[in-house]
Amino acid sequence: MKTSALTVAARTQILSTCPLFAGIPAADRALLAEIMETERLRAGEILFEASDPSDRVYVVSEGRLVVCLPNESQPVRTLGPGDIIGEYGMFLNCGHSATIRAETDAALVSLDYTRFRSFLLRFPEATLVLLRTTVERLVAAESRARSSSHT
Repeated sequence: MKTSALTVAARTQILSTCPLFAGIPAADRALLAEIMETERLRAGEILFEASDPSDRVYVVSEGRLVVCLPNESQPVRTLGPGDIIGEYGMFLNCGHSATIRAETDAALVSLDYTRFRSFLLRFPEATLVLLRTTVERLVAAESRARSSSHT
């Protein structure tokens, strides 16, 4: 994984497209963007594997990534700009639940869990957005499980 930082303006812009961060004041979003790190992946590179330790949350800035669950032959979801990754681990204190692979060249911004927790405590409405996103993913996973058990 190579790193060359996105500008603070670019990081701020991508945060404004992510529902979790879009609702916070622009000045606070810019401060958050300043402390985020940039990660770049080439097509085919793995961001992390299922069960790898989880300590950061990521927002896709550029490109497409795929979510691959253990024991699934095909990706279950494609991620693009504005999508968030890695937030489950903060709540579960466990490894990643899926492998994330770059489908195209990609750039992400990331934040360690300590700073992410501080952000959520400062902006509780963002926690509700995160909860909604998590529940939507759970419902989709349950639907996939029901569909596969009927085939």
